[in-house]
Amino acid sequence: MDSIVFEETVNTEVSSSEFVDKQWLYVNDNNNGSYSSQVVLDTTPLCNSGAYINWSEAFILMPLVLQFESAAIGTISATSAADCLGALKSGYWNLIHSLTCEFNNGNIIQQVPFLNVFCSFKNITSWSQNDLTDWGAVTGFMPDTARSWAYLAAAPSNASVLAASGSGLTNNRDAPYVSIAIIVGSNFFAPTTASIATYNTSTRATQSSADVRQAWNDGLFARERMINYDPVLSASNSNSTNQGALMDAANCLQVFRTFANAATANARWFAIDAVIRLKDVADFFNKVPMLKGSTMRIYLNTNQCYFQVTQTAGTYAAATGAINAQPILSLTASPVVLGGGGTCPVMYSSCGLGQGASVLTPLQSDGAAAATAVVNVALSIVRTQFSQMANVFACPITSVRLYAPAYTMSPLAEQRLLSLTPTKRVVYNDIFQYSFPNQAPNQTFNILVTNGIPNIRSVLVMPLLPSASNGTAAAGGVRTSSILSPFASTPSSPDPIIIQNFQIQISGKNLFINQQQYDFETFVEQLVSSNQINGSLTTSLASGLVSKQDFQSLYRYYYGNASRSLPSEEGVAKAVQIQGTIQSPVACDLIVYVEFERELTIDLRTGARIQ
Repeated sequence: MDSIVFEETVNTEVSSSEFVDKQWLYVNDNNNGSYSSQVVLDTTPLCNSGAYINWSEAFILMPLVLQFESAAIGTISATSAADCLGALKSGYWNLIHSLTCEFNNGNIIQQVPFLNVFCSFKNITSWSQNDLTDWGAVTGFMPDTARSWAYLAAAPSNASVLAASGSGLTNNRDAPYVSIAIIVGSNFFAPTTASIATYNTSTRATQSSADVRQAWNDGLFARERMINYDPVLSASNSNSTNQGALMDAANCLQVFRTFANAATANARWFAIDAVIRLKDVADFFNKVPMLKGSTMRIYLNTNQCYFQVTQTAGTYAAATGAINAQPILSLTASPVVLGGGGTCPVMYSSCGLGQGASVLTPLQSDGAAAATAVVNVALSIVRTQFSQMANVFACPITSVRLYAPAYTMSPLAEQRLLSLTPTKRVVYNDIFQYSFPNQAPNQTFNILVTNGIPNIRSVLVMPLLPSASNGTAAAGGVRTSSILSPFASTPSSPDPIIIQNFQIQISGKNLFINQQQYDFETFVEQLVSSNQINGSLTTSLASGLVSKQDFQSLYRYYYGNASRSLPSEEGVAKAVQIQGTIQSPVACDLIVYVEFERELTIDLRTGARIQ
């Protein structure tokens, strides 16, 4: 410490920069307003700027319209009461189903379906808490609470408190349960034993950890707050923060892109400026140097979606206040995915008591008519893309944009760069994806993933629930796989299926000396060091957002580092095989990603690809 103080005292800093200018540039997509198929981004205008483009800072701006439509929404008097109907799943990269990139007319990133699933794993195991603070709200990334999921195997009915969250695997309870006293007598300060039913006897410390009242998803609630902002509820509402009086409510709504049902009856919609950093979706953009004159063309298949839910209010006994029937939430139309995608990027909140969607069907007396709401939900790029929606809304920004910073070097710095590094060898990772459906419950699997891939760096296995295992549909409803469910956090997380005796074989050779049988082995030996700074070996310098408890509860990623090999084996195609035992009473699908190394060499003078 003393030496640092001394050095800082005697050191003279010379302020100099190799760059004389930095400007952020952007290009619009080539879609001409049509987003029913691929989104195409051409970087030629950026590359013709005469400056060096730093692709590790580049990002895609995807304007999104998230809308809810229901007659029940029109009955809400305060516009903010529907703020927590739902949100996007963790990470705006869930809008991307696959990405292909051409560099100077040559493919450098291959098209892989369910790219967003792998992106969620890569980012949650590499980001730090500081990254989450700086970039979480920008990129829509706030991991779901691991202990808050629930599973309803039977058809939703008013006899189960879980029915308010939907069927199958759910993680959409966005608020904690609060126990209150029920005062029967008239004297609150001196109640008799007979005049008080309960008084602070139910807290989270007195509940079983399996009780649904212990479970709420803080990540979902945080993402709901990311996309909406109401500066003022109404001029006469004394409960309002009245921030709009200082910030100007009308302008504030334009800035924060929150739109209520004031202009359109029975609708609530949000215009979301979704930022997707290129380095969060493809390793190439994190490794490529600043380039001048190189052109790229990026093709995106997207996960725009529409679905319909029905929710029925719970009822209470008018005489006693006791709950007679629990609310019910069900999926009444299977999600429709537009743009070539295969996952649902929207989460719809639970309609349980005090939960986000309960404002549409508040608790009813047992003597009142049953309250039911049918809600249509859609997520679209730029403007409403689904004919099932009654209204067409549009974002202020009318196209997908690619932003990148352009640096101008000083002549001496550029001359020095090109003399020291005339060419640059870029080594990066790409992925293959494989799916193996319907793995039998409580059975051992032994699967040949691929016959041969060279330069394998890692293998990732994720269990997911197919529609046949994801609960039972309510009467008049449908069920779907967890990856398409608007009630589950999947694919931002895997499904909580235990795999024991896990083993990966590379060309017949075991990657682990012993099969991984226990959770602490799987977490400590592989997952905790998967994408972290220094492999999570340096105390006080670490990254990664998955703890052991998170892994055991929800984030069950089964990972193996396969990068260690002899130099003579580099470039040799190797087979990949996985083994293990499904410890679950329901069948599941396995999705496998094999990460492998690629390289290319670039001439920094011209931006040309040499090989």
